Amino acid sequence: MKRKSSKQRDMVLAYIKSFGEHVTAEEVYKNMKDAGQDISLATVYRNLNILVEMEEIKRVVHPTEGYLYDPTCEPHYHLHCINCNRLIDLDMPFMDSLNSIIQAQTGIQVCTHSLTVDGICNDCSQSNIR
Repeated sequence: MKRKSSKQRDMVLAYIKSFGEHVTAEEVYKNMKDAGQDISLATVYRNLNILVEMEEIKRVVHPTEGYLYDPTCEPHYHLHCINCNRLIDLDMPFMDSLNSIIQAQTGIQVCTHSLTVDGICNDCSQSNIR
């Protein structure tokens, strides 16, 4: 959907793209306020929803934190680290064929899928080795 540009939406998008990781709406708000931006939490939420609708960012469900916002819009998978609680993009190809497999086994017409695995990230694995 095409929308008219807005200064605050552009600021929220620029922040998320520059942050480069998954972030909550509250983190966006706090960090933008700390940086001197004049923005309300309601405005952050409204613009995050619009950016998701515009497919500029993705909304991802975190097992304990609720929704996180992802600067990467291409289909991809996530790891939820059970040690540090971060949500991390997995460096592996997206399997479009999984849609067909699910459809063949269930009869459900699958448009897309998302996958989050629980495990221990490389940073936590390395720190536990030491």
